[in-house]
Amino acid sequence: MDWSKAKTILILTFLLLDLFLGYQIIHSYNRDRAGMPQGELIPSSMEELLQSRHIKLAVDIPAGTPEMYYLYVRFTGFTGHMAKLTGQSETESQGNGVIVTFDGPLLVPNSEDRMDLLKFMEPYIPFSSDYLYDTRSSSTYTAHYVQTYQRYPLFSVPMDIRMKGSRVFGYSQTHVQIISQGNGRRVIPALTAVRTLLDNGYIRYGESISDISIGYYGHMYDADIQVLAPVWRIIHTNGMQYVNGITGAIEQIPVLEKK
Repeated sequence: MDWSKAKTILILTFLLLDLFLGYQIIHSYNRDRAGMPQGELIPSSMEELLQSRHIKLAVDIPAGTPEMYYLYVRFTGFTGHMAKLTGQSETESQGNGVIVTFDGPLLVPNSEDRMDLLKFMEPYIPFSSDYLYDTRSSSTYTAHYVQTYQRYPLFSVPMDIRMKGSRVFGYSQTHVQIISQGNGRRVIPALTAVRTLLDNGYIRYGESISDISIGYYGHMYDADIQVLAPVWRIIHTNGMQYVNGITGAIEQIPVLEKK
């Protein structure tokens, strides 16, 4: 046997093996950076997974799994209610809601406190006490509120107050009536919802998770009765997703509903 030739072949074989293993490591790392599911490469613990993808968890993950329901709701008609209000020069329909513009800007004494703002607006906005301020979806010129049911936000039922500084120019509003509810079931843990988004590539390498909250959400269609499901709403650097609290499925947000 030509040992010199055999030795050369053996060295070349190990070199090719090293190159192949190096390629596998780099390829796996790049896939992880892209935030794509890793199958068996995903670490078992949440802490390891977040660290491996350099994802910052800026809020505590809620520990509770309350009993919630599917809600069956109907849009509220505004015609009779708007006639009782004053100072509104223009009212137009917007799908199943309304857009209102005031005769002139309203001066708000304490516009920075958005719950005080809501109390101030009670004479001008019907059902205003049914809403809760949503700081995560608000902006400098829009105070965003959502209707609530049993203290839980109905993310699909918003009210936006248009303002600049201490002046309020108008608002847009949707409101629903709760018709009935399904049987109560405990929702999945928030940890499971976050993991679902991580495993499916919605939260990517280097992002930050800024809010995890529970409430109700549904796609609003042109139908008499709408269905709202319990959801975990998760806000991160590049988006916002809703994970169904009963089935664990990711609710796909129609293009027009994206923030």
